[in-house]
Amino acid sequence: MTRYDVAIVGAGPAGSTAAYHLSQAGAKVLLIDRAKFPRDKPCGGGVTARAYDEAPVDLTPVVEQKIRRVRFSFRLGDFFDYEYPRTLVYMTQRHRMDHFLAQQAEEAGATFQDGCVVRAVELEGKAARISFASGSAEAGVLIGADGSNGAVARAAGLTPVIDPPVALEANFPYAGKRVPMDWSGMLALELGSMYGGYGWSFPKADHFNVGCGGWREEGGRLREHLASLRSHYGLDAAPMEHIRGHHLPTRSPGKAIVKGRALLVGDAAGLVDPMSGEGIHAAFVSGRLASEAVQRYLAGKAPDLWSYEAAVERELMPDIGWASLLRDAFHFTPRPCYEVMRRSGAIKKSLCQLITGERDYASFLRQFGPLLLVLRFWAARGRAARRSAA
Repeated sequence: MTRYDVAIVGAGPAGSTAAYHLSQAGAKVLLIDRAKFPRDKPCGGGVTARAYDEAPVDLTPVVEQKIRRVRFSFRLGDFFDYEYPRTLVYMTQRHRMDHFLAQQAEEAGATFQDGCVVRAVELEGKAARISFASGSAEAGVLIGADGSNGAVARAAGLTPVIDPPVALEANFPYAGKRVPMDWSGMLALELGSMYGGYGWSFPKADHFNVGCGGWREEGGRLREHLASLRSHYGLDAAPMEHIRGHHLPTRSPGKAIVKGRALLVGDAAGLVDPMSGEGIHAAFVSGRLASEAVQRYLAGKAPDLWSYEAAVERELMPDIGWASLLRDAFHFTPRPCYEVMRRSGAIKKSLCQLITGERDYASFLRQFGPLLLVLRFWAARGRAARRSAA
């Protein structure tokens, strides 16, 4: 049985980021994933500018489109477009980006094993033990980057996500094999149609990725929403391929993401943005924070891994909390919020600054001054209405 300093289950952005940083620091790292790479992953594949800046390596080799324009609509009505002077989103596909990141971690020194299904995880004793088809391994620290309800979270008894939203997406190939000119450099957002979420159309190298998401109770209507979006974006004649659904796990406040020698990162920790459903930024950040805490622990500078959870509380959870407030206020009063955004250049600019990282949710909301009290009231009413309907 091979002994490692750190074993990481899941080679998505969070797992590969942690593996890369730890390997760069000299740790002996095992990175495993149940899928054979390159593999696809349900995800819109839009890397926001603020996420792009947090990536452990330059993502240029896997970027397919750079987005500066957004096409908005409300409840499948008329479009209006807005252009920002900076790149907002870097479009990629997860089978390309995740494979690239795993390769970078491997080049940094990590041992990468794909097609490796975890059969058992043991956390008792002086090391974590992972059993898989080809054998087993031990590690001083175990990082769970295997999504919500992953093997590491189950073994550690960690349940950071209670009620995850849901999403459904599909790909629509371009008729001429290239993105139509009027969609080049533009993504689309459909607001107000889905309770707790929105619809989107993201242009890739050879297809549109169209999807929708919302609170769990919207799950039974997602196919209907997707069909409506297909027509809304003029894609009825295009074949619909690779239909897939997934969760958008957001951590419940105060839920543990560390236990003993195990910790959770990325989606496994429930660090998805509750307003946008975007999780790549937090995946990169939590992977980095985990590597820093693990390095201190392995070097004997910290008695445990709790500094990681403290860092997540400090660097990620405040913004997630403000994003939850904005989500709940918007979905309680979607039309007034949309009309304010449509008419106000300052609000559209501020929303784009959220995507680029020039603003955080706190500064975005505080610009409303006394009206923030109204937003808080709307958010509270929205939460109460959802609880009473449950």
